[in-house]
Amino acid sequence: MTRLTLARTVLAIWVFGLTTLDVSAGQDEAQKALTEEARQLVARFAGQLKPQLKQALQSGGPSAAISVCAEVAPAIAESLSLESGWSIRRASDKNRNPAAVPDSWEQTRIDAFKAEVLANETLGLEYSEQTEEGFRYAKAQLTESLCLMCHGTQLADSTLKALGAFYPNDRAQGYELGEVRGIFSLVKPAKDQ
Repeated sequence: MTRLTLARTVLAIWVFGLTTLDVSAGQDEAQKALTEEARQLVARFAGQLKPQLKQALQSGGPSAAISVCAEVAPAIAESLSLESGWSIRRASDKNRNPAAVPDSWEQTRIDAFKAEVLANETLGLEYSEQTEEGFRYAKAQLTESLCLMCHGTQLADSTLKALGAFYPNDRAQGYELGEVRGIFSLVKPAKDQ
């Protein structure tokens, strides 16, 4: 190989390497932007739901809060989904709502978050990645003191009655403070990125 050919080959490899780095850097930036967008949507979801739950608890107790979770939470998810172009939902391996059964990706995330909590690695508790179906984001939903009235181990009879009316096949009881109760699950379809 002549020196000129060798020099061109080295130059081509170097340029190709820079191009590859630029492309992957661009992908990283795109994924960071999508992750941030997902975080903001989760914050908006929780920011709209929590005050309504608190108000329902104060005015009508756990029974009123159950109706907020049954009726208002899905409406918030649907509204944010339509507005943003993301599919937004909550999923749990101990679901209360039949529509909240996790798919395999979501179940893997729930299991991973539970393992992180058990290992006292609770910083962030979020995960995102590009998949064939689109960009996916999951954020752990931890059991807070507010949640224990309807998701805890000792529920009032009136709460159990309300749960039976809204969720006859409820599985979302028996949680303790700080446990992973489920996830916020968001998907930005590949065609919309």
